[in-house]
This record gives sequence, structure tokens and C-alpha cells, in this order.
Amino acid sequence: MTTASSPLIRMMEFTNLPTLPHILLQVLEICNRDDASLSAIAELISKDAALSSRVMGASNTPRFVKHSKFISLEHSLSLLGLDIVKTMAISSSFYQVFNTLGTGPGFDFKTFWGRSLTQAVLSRLLAQETGYAHREEAYLTGLLLDIGQLVLWSNFPRQYAQLLSESANDAHLMTLESEKLGNTHCEVGSWLVSNWNLNSFIADAVLFHHLPQEKVAGAHPLIVIAQVANRLTMLHADDTATLGEIETLLEFPAARLRQLLDDSGKIVDDVAQSLGIEIDTSLFRQHSQLNSAAPDNMRLQKSRLATELRDNVMVGRNPFGAGPPTSLDDTLATVQRSVNILFGIQEMAFFFPDPSHQRLQGKCLSEQSLLINEISVSLRHGDGLIGKAFSGRKAVASFDEPDTVAASIPDRQVIRLLGREGIYCQPIFTRTTGVGVLVFGIHPSQLTQIRKQDKLVSMFAQQAAQAIALVNTLAEQESRIKAEMTAQARDQARHLVHEANNPLGIIKNYIHLLEGKLSAEDSARSELKIIQDEIDRVSRIIKTVATADAAALPENQVINVNEVIRSVYTLTFEPLFARNRIHAEIRLDPNIPNVAVNRDKLIQILMNLLKNAAEALQHGGSVRIATHANVRHEGRNHIEIQLKDDGPGMTQYVRDNLFTPLASTKGTEHAGLGLSIVKRIIDEMGGWISCQSDEASGTAFQILLPVDGGPADTAQPGSSRQR
Repeated sequence: MTTASSPLIRMMEFTNLPTLPHILLQVLEICNRDDASLSAIAELISKDAALSSRVMGASNTPRFVKHSKFISLEHSLSLLGLDIVKTMAISSSFYQVFNTLGTGPGFDFKTFWGRSLTQAVLSRLLAQETGYAHREEAYLTGLLLDIGQLVLWSNFPRQYAQLLSESANDAHLMTLESEKLGNTHCEVGSWLVSNWNLNSFIADAVLFHHLPQEKVAGAHPLIVIAQVANRLTMLHADDTATLGEIETLLEFPAARLRQLLDDSGKIVDDVAQSLGIEIDTSLFRQHSQLNSAAPDNMRLQKSRLATELRDNVMVGRNPFGAGPPTSLDDTLATVQRSVNILFGIQEMAFFFPDPSHQRLQGKCLSEQSLLINEISVSLRHGDGLIGKAFSGRKAVASFDEPDTVAASIPDRQVIRLLGREGIYCQPIFTRTTGVGVLVFGIHPSQLTQIRKQDKLVSMFAQQAAQAIALVNTLAEQESRIKAEMTAQARDQARHLVHEANNPLGIIKNYIHLLEGKLSAEDSARSELKIIQDEIDRVSRIIKTVATADAAALPENQVINVNEVIRSVYTLTFEPLFARNRIHAEIRLDPNIPNVAVNRDKLIQILMNLLKNAAEALQHGGSVRIATHANVRHEGRNHIEIQLKDDGPGMTQYVRDNLFTPLASTKGTEHAGLGLSIVKRIIDEMGGWISCQSDEASGTAFQILLPVDGGPADTAQPGSSRQR
């Protein structure tokens, strides 16, 4: 007896196991309430092995698993969220409505349901009686003990019904399963549970629950509880021998065991009655009852489920939730998650038409398959699976007849990157627009299962197309609105620039008149020249606002930094320093080379830093500006500009956020953006800036600007300052 994957197991469908319509009706009803609670849904789902299996399987995938211990069913539901639970319920309802299982002879679905629930209830009661701490784990184990029978029956309904009719008991059934199918229902169920990677012995309990008592004695308590729960469920009223064996194993009095069995029967009867399921718990003990379904209200419940499902679809309750779409990647992630839950597809990609609608461009969210984002498919030639699916608006697969459509090179690349043997290509269209293609990575056995659900796949594709198209439409609208707002703001800026240029032009004219009144030797001429230069700089700055184009500023030019510093010093000495009793000095290295930078931006840097220094020295102090040549940094030659003041220094918070835009603490006239602008401009120049500040010595900024042409080759060894 083993859980190793066999050819039979690999070809079976585990995703859409049938569920009683009675339970699906109740789940849909709760999900559609405004006050839907996960605890209420968990309580209902915990009554059904198939739905519980889907929840546990979906929640124990890499996307959700971040735990190292067994989690309860309710916790699993909370990980998935209400929208995914709704998707599961609707998916299971589609499957139940569109398949014929459960309504014909061969397998009594209700008896199977009642037996599974009885085993679950007994497992929980036995856990309580024996002191096993994990009662919910025991309950889930009992519920899933015979899930393998449901898998085998749903995949091979005629063959399995025949095995049930030929078998006399569970041991005989397992022998027939092994001979005719290659695996027992215990092995199939254990393999399914083991693939959820639970930190639990549930898979072992499922595998060993039909072993004789002498083989499970001394095993893990969960395995013992599962074996006993199964034997008690199948116990006949006059079977005192089996009761005595269990009494010896658990050291329980037989009367107490009978009481537990009676209690479990009452609980199951109450649950069945509340769900409208007509069932006789006394029939569980008859093995032959599984293959002799009695007339009941199954057809009526299935009809009600179809009506409920139609209403859900008509009011638009789709797998993507009722909330507004966020981004395209979020929507695609939701689509991919829903594909996994609905159809058991683990790997998939998307292909969307480019603006020219001549090619389809790949899109993949999986980190292992990101190369798909570089693959495109031509629509001109109309060959290949992906292109054919989109052009023909019909699903195609790589396992179809070779003469139908051959796989192209891009198709083969996608197959390899998805790590599967083939692909299934499902086109997604709205009424008027081709949205793209969903590409599922599949194995041959999965194609049969997808074909069986072609109605559900088509309906899902329509919902996916609408969701993706809506996101694309909203993105286009947002882009248009931004463009219109930008154009409007630019028009307003042009108007403001035009109005601002008028007074600036008047000021320049008056300066020209003043120059005419001064002698050629008058020192005031140089000061007027500084004012003219600053007015020109303001004009260039506001021009960039109007054009939203940094190119409106002059290109980089080779300048002497010392000359720029002297100009700024002259401009700022009187308004910033002399009036506030601040001693300012400049110490400029005459040997610094010229550098290629934007002169206006260098002035902007110096003005911001000197203004900050003056504001820090409200009660007087000193400021020093210095330059140095041949400073090495990261293997290149730089010139250095130092600005130092002896003010009170900065707080730790300000130092930590020095170059981040912050709300200013200087008053309403300051935006708190100056240093962030300085940092950005220096970065654009390829330079570097640092700051040291404390209460004892004040604040010092160091700026390094690269010398044009890269590292200097003329500097003598030892003549360069190292940074």
C-alpha cells in the first residue's frame, strides 16, 4: 500500500468532485447575503468532503502557505477570502448541474455523504474522549477518509459502480480496486491529501484506515482514531466482537462506545434534516447500500440549484468579485487564481494584442516563466496554436489532431517555459473586442477534463474578458484625463509666463536706462549685470514650466565654478548675510579645472544652500564657501565645493530625512523641498553630495562634481585628495 503517483492517479481529475446540491444551495445562499460570514460558511462546508477537499487544496498552495502547522478549515477559508469561496461554490454548482453523476444508479451519493459526516463526527468525539488535542484535525480526517471513493467514482462512474456491486465489504472492494484499476481508494485519497503539504498525519490516516486493528495498535493517535471511527460507522447493532476489539484497543467500556455512536447518529440526522437531505443513518452499515441509490429528491434539488445558479449569473456575480478593478496585474492574478481553483490548472500565461493588432504579446506572472513576456506571436500568417485561437475565436490545444493546427516556434517556447507537455489556448472576447488568449499549461490527461467543462470554461472566459477589458478601458480613460489635465495646465502656465514676462521686460529696460546714466568705470555696472543675469535666469525657469521641458534651459556648458560662486556671493551678500550680521567668506582654489554643467542649475544649488545657512543663523554667525581641485571619488577626479556654517546644527530626524521632501518647519513661505531639489540636480549632473551636522560645529555640505573627460591623468601621485 503506497501513495506514490501512479499512471492512474496522474490521469484523474481531482478539482471538481461532486457535491450534494442540497449543500451547494445553502452555500450559495449564505455567500449572497450582505452579512455573509466565513464562520457560517465554514460550518456548512465542513459537512461535505468534496467542498472541504477543494478548500484545503486551494489554501495550501505556495501563494497562501506561510505556516508551519496544521490550519483549520475556517482558517483556510479566511486565507482564500469570500470572493474565492463564492467562485468555488459557483464552480461546483456548474459541475453539479451539467454532469449526470448522482442522479442515476450505481452510487448512492447521499449515503456516501452521510457516512463521511458520521466518521467526521465520531473522530471529533473520539479525540475528545482520548485526550487528543487537535479535534478539528480529527474531524477533517474522518470527513476525508473515503474521499478516494468519490474521486474514483467521478472519474470512472461505470467501472466503479460495477466494482461496488461486486464487492462484499471494504476489504473485498480494495482488492477489486487494486486488481481492476491499479490503486485502492485509500491510496488515491491519501495521494490527494498529501499533495496539500499539510503538517499533519491526515494522509497517513486516510491510507491506513482500513488496516486490521493489530496493525494500527500503537500507531499515531490520529491514525488510531480514524480507523476506529470507520469501524464504528460500519458497525452492525449485533456485532459485539468488533465492539469488544475496539474496547480493548481504546480501553473504553462498550457502553460508552455505543453512546458515542448514538450521539453521532443524532448529530448527522439533525444536519441532514436542516439541509433537507433525506437519509437513513442505519443504512451506512450496509456496504451494498453504496451502489443502490433509492428514489429521493435529488433531481428536485438539482433543478433548484440550476435556478439559483442562473440567478447568480444574471445578476453578475462573477469570479472576480464585486469590487472595482485595481490594476491589470491584480486582475490577471485574480484570473490565474480562479483558473487554478476552477480547473486545477497550475501554470498559465496571457497573450494580448499590441496597439497595431498585428501581434499578440506574452504576459506571465510566474517568476519561473517570465521569459514569456519577451515572446510575441504574429497574426499575419495565422499559424500556431495561440494565433489560431485568437484569429478563429475558438479554443485549440496542442493535443488536438496534428492536421488541425500545428504548434509554432512561439507555441513550443511557451510549452517549455510553462513546464508542461502541451497548452490549451482559450480566446477571450467581449461582444465587440478581441481581448486576448488564455494559455493553460497542461498534460494530456487534463485536456479531457477541460473538454468536459467546455461550457464553464467558455463562461469563465467571457467573465475574464470583461474584467480585463474594463481595466484596460479605465487605464485608457485615466491616461486621457491626465493628458487633458496636463495640456490644460500647460496652457495656463503659458498664460502666466506671458504675463510674468511683461514686468520682467520692463525691469530689464529700466536697468538698461540706469546703465546709460552710469560712467563706464562705475562699479555699479557689475551689480546691474548680476541683476540682469538673474532676471534672464528667472525667465528661463518659468519658460520650462510653460513647456514642461527641461530642454528649455541652456545645455551644459564648460564653466569656471569659482566665477559662478563669486557671482552668487555678490548677489546674496547684502540681502542674506550683511543685514543679519553674518560673516561670510569665500576660499576658492585657483587651480580647479573647468567643468561641464548647467550654469543655471549650479546657481540654483548654491542659492538653496546659502539661503538655508542664512535661515539657520538668525542671531548671527559665519558662513564659509570653499573649493578644492583633484578630489578622487569612485575612481574619478572631481572638484569639491564646501559650504559650512556654525549654526545650531540639525536634529537627528532632519538628518535622517535630509534629501526627502518634507513639510517645512520654517513657516508657510517654505515648501520643504529645497534640499531634495539640490540632491536631484546633483544626481543629474553625475555628482555627489553629503552633509555633516551637529550642535557643536554646525552644518557642512560637501558637493563633488566630476571633471569633464573622466579621471584626470595629469595629477601627480599624492597630489589628489581622496574621498
